Amino acid sequence: MKAMYLDVASLHRPEISKLRSEFASVESNMATKMTLGEEAAAAAPVSPNKMEKEGTKKKPVAIEDKFHSLFIDPAINKMNENMKDTFKQLDDLTKQMEKEREERWKTRHVKGRQDIPGPLEGSGQKIEDIISLIEDLIMYEDEERKEKKAMASPDHLDDVAHVSMMAQGLGAYISTLDSNHLQKLSTRILSDTTLWLSRLFRFTDTSAYYHTDDREGLIRLCRLVLHNKYEKYGTEGFNALYTKPPVIYISSASRAGLGQHICFQLGLPLSSLCTVPCNTVFGSQHTMDIASLGRLIKDDIASSKVPLLLVANAGTPLAGHSDNLSRLRELCDEFKIWLHVEGDNLAALPLGSPPSSVLAAKKANSITLTPSVWLGLPAVPAVTLYKVSDPATALAAGLCSTQIHEKLSALPLWVTLQFMGHKGVIKKVKHAADLSLHMAQKLNSMSTIHLNVQEDVVSTVVVFRYDEDKGKPGADKAPYASEGENVKPDVALQKVYDSLNRWLFDKLQQDVPQVKIDLIETDNDGVCLRFSPLQSVAYKATSSDDVNQFIESLEKYVIQLNNTIKSRESFQKEVEVRDSLSIVEAVHFGGLGAVQYIPELWQSRLEDLPDNGKTEIDALNSDLLSRLQSSEDGHLFSLQRKVNDTVCVGVGVLSANIEIEELVDLIHTLGKEVEDSSKFLETMAEIIRKGIDAANEELKRENESKMIEEGVLRQIPWVGSFVNWWSPMPKEAGVKGRSLNLSSGELESTEPTYKYHMQIQQDSPVSSPTKTTPVANDLKENPADPGTGDNDGEMTTEKAPETEGTVITVSTSNATNTSTTESELSATEESGKTGGISQTEIGVEAMEDKVPVLNHVAPTEG
Repeated sequence: MKAMYLDVASLHRPEISKLRSEFASVESNMATKMTLGEEAAAAAPVSPNKMEKEGTKKKPVAIEDKFHSLFIDPAINKMNENMKDTFKQLDDLTKQMEKEREERWKTRHVKGRQDIPGPLEGSGQKIEDIISLIEDLIMYEDEERKEKKAMASPDHLDDVAHVSMMAQGLGAYISTLDSNHLQKLSTRILSDTTLWLSRLFRFTDTSAYYHTDDREGLIRLCRLVLHNKYEKYGTEGFNALYTKPPVIYISSASRAGLGQHICFQLGLPLSSLCTVPCNTVFGSQHTMDIASLGRLIKDDIASSKVPLLLVANAGTPLAGHSDNLSRLRELCDEFKIWLHVEGDNLAALPLGSPPSSVLAAKKANSITLTPSVWLGLPAVPAVTLYKVSDPATALAAGLCSTQIHEKLSALPLWVTLQFMGHKGVIKKVKHAADLSLHMAQKLNSMSTIHLNVQEDVVSTVVVFRYDEDKGKPGADKAPYASEGENVKPDVALQKVYDSLNRWLFDKLQQDVPQVKIDLIETDNDGVCLRFSPLQSVAYKATSSDDVNQFIESLEKYVIQLNNTIKSRESFQKEVEVRDSLSIVEAVHFGGLGAVQYIPELWQSRLEDLPDNGKTEIDALNSDLLSRLQSSEDGHLFSLQRKVNDTVCVGVGVLSANIEIEELVDLIHTLGKEVEDSSKFLETMAEIIRKGIDAANEELKRENESKMIEEGVLRQIPWVGSFVNWWSPMPKEAGVKGRSLNLSSGELESTEPTYKYHMQIQQDSPVSSPTKTTPVANDLKENPADPGTGDNDGEMTTEKAPETEGTVITVSTSNATNTSTTESELSATEESGKTGGISQTEIGVEAMEDKVPVLNHVAPTEG
């Protein structure tokens, strides 16, 4: 028992303590009683008789021991075992509660950290699962569905690209070296790379700044010039610019958003940005107008502004034209302006004899190079080379790389330049220049392809456009150039050629993916195609054979475009002479033209077309398009939309010699068929609507007459029930329903249906109700086709409904126009009297070729 108490004492739960105390009190009571009994027996006086009978006194003791051994001890042992079992259960319950407490704590902890993403929970994931996820992200546009594959990697990676990627991993390893040794190593790599780039690109005695964003170098240069122009800029900040604000000049042909980005990063107002217009009369329309620039600079100086920096282009982003860098250098020297040059044509500087238009960039104050694009080096930073006399200002502007990781960013260039060598760099640049020259020569021999080239300037970019024949009189300039007051035809013609060039771009991209072309749009030339091998040849491995294949595909499509342009006038004339057809202008659609079939009902209301009219025209033209696409020349037709967002049918580029008259006849004939089928359904709907109105009127009259015949007493609650019990109405009494015969257009009584409990259809000739509806003549003129069988005389039986009402089904076969079609029309009329309200419901299903289903419900008062 003592051991048991010790075991119980080790527990601290309130329930267990309570049980212990109860059990201890019971035992203490029992022990107290036994002790008191023994003390009382010992304290009693001992008589002689008792002393004599001492031997006899031991017998009750033996009996008491036996009583204890037989009854008390087993009971106590049993109680002890039960208590042990109880304490064991309590111990198990305590352990379970502790476990649940821990789980609740974990749950509360996880709920408190809902910001932890799923992939980061726990102790991490296996590297195999991570690599599998990366593969899915690379190979598929949607890694969950895995439906469409995506070319996330370039088609071709040469050895130079692999070396560049290896060098980036090597840079991460080098960054773990000892800081002193790492400082010396990174400085050596940075100085070597800067020296090699300055010698290769003929920009000697310069410093370099390496940056991932190719615009960041220009921003740092602006800060450098601000420190040079304003002596107190380093101490007073923008207060030094208040009296004489700076001005940055940028060409209108520069990349979009460059000037705004500079102002936002420097904290300058947009008034500090001056956009210089391009030439309009002489020279390229993509180069800076130097005369306008001179006037702008003088005006700014007169307005107490400080000309700060000029951004010139050696190869504009779209057309690849170069500004006159020599003239700009003279102008900058005159007004003490910093000249910065950027562009893809700077890649020609390492050549043995670079073009003079590019060689003038050596006189600039700074240039930005993108060797990652020109040489095909993945993730290699851009480089800004600049000339500065005071290194302190460069340090203040952030142009000096002080951090070790910034210096190590030059490691990939340091490795790849040594791997390629001078000849390797020249080989890549020269290959791109040869491809652009080869493409320009081939395109120049085609009469309908117009090149946008800069005279006497070598460029690595070829921009061309399909346009009017150059041999045609007056085609020296763009045919859409407006003269005089007649501007609308020119704008429309420009949109046509823009759409054709978009179509040509899609076709060429599909046929020759090795030759990468871009679709660009300029203010002067419209939509053009751009070939820039310097930006794509490293990853596409484009060769001269690929260019020849590109030219062959282009010639094939140009023939189709020429035939389409020649046929446009005749196509418009054929459409104009046919009713319900009209030529419309579709958004961004190029081809023979876009037509729209307009029903006669809406032809006079096109200027103020309601919503239901638009819906009907859209549905009709969509149905017409589906029928046209199922024809032999279905590939020519496509869904297009007008400016007002209504549907029209686009007739695309002619791929073969097709008779225009037959093509327009096909569109017109199918349009008429669609319109006639729609009219048939509308007329049938009119018949049913009139039938509903007539049935409601007759049912209303019958309800009134029934009330008069039955009397007033039958209409009073409670009284009417007693009268109906005392004098029941005959079973035949009551309002009968009406059925609409779609063949004759007449209403018939449903009394035979309720009399015989069957739906009975009497024989009726196929003659339309000329007295009631206009569709009767159409139904009469187009009887059922004898080849398909006449179902009008057929009697059909169906189980009649138990409630008053009518369900009538009529099957007819009709011939519309000159072709045979089958229509299954079902009319359902259900009428019943509920609270004085009569409901009539008629549903019509026309299961004809592409004819919609009509349902009509008309409630009326009884």
